[in-house]
Amino acid sequence: MHYITIIICCSFLALCFVVSRNVSRFKKTHGQSRESLLERESEANSVRKADISTLPYIEIPLDTLPVDTLSACGHSGLADELYALAGKKILNLSMYTNTDLKMTYGPANLDTLSACDDAYADLILLLNKIGKTLLEANDVSSAEQFLSYAVSIGSDITASYTMLATIYADKHDTDHLDELIRKAESITSLSGKTIQIKLHSIKSGLK
Repeated sequence: MHYITIIICCSFLALCFVVSRNVSRFKKTHGQSRESLLERESEANSVRKADISTLPYIEIPLDTLPVDTLSACGHSGLADELYALAGKKILNLSMYTNTDLKMTYGPANLDTLSACDDAYADLILLLNKIGKTLLEANDVSSAEQFLSYAVSIGSDITASYTMLATIYADKHDTDHLDELIRKAESITSLSGKTIQIKLHSIKSGLK
């Protein structure tokens, strides 16, 4: 299998991720009556500030990811972006609406939590870009490590899965490919079904 076709689709699929992330949040509130939404929002706005210090913040493992390979292939700017993100607090809160967050942690924490979630979106988009860049540089091993990490922290960017699946398929590593498919089956966002279909298609192409 060749990586070129997969790489060409990456930018488009990354844009689709941004759209689907926003649509998913909209669908969580769609169907509720205006009155119930206003009532819940009012209730959420009166919740006291909770302690958010023990939430499962994501720490980027800079000591184990092959960050140096980015400079080696002329993309030190991507490494700088990763280092900058490592200095931020990161949380995957895509499954919650703003009202959910205020209801659970209080409105006083909303700006902080939103910033943490924005940092998470930035991180998985960056990891996807790094994976694509390293594949273009023919550094398949390093690309695999970054993409595997993206999947491990819950990324639901279709391109990250298809690039990683292509790497596994080229090595005829069906164990890791099957594991990746199982991981995709647990995705609840809008991109979940698309990812599953694409991964099964890649697996079916194995000779």
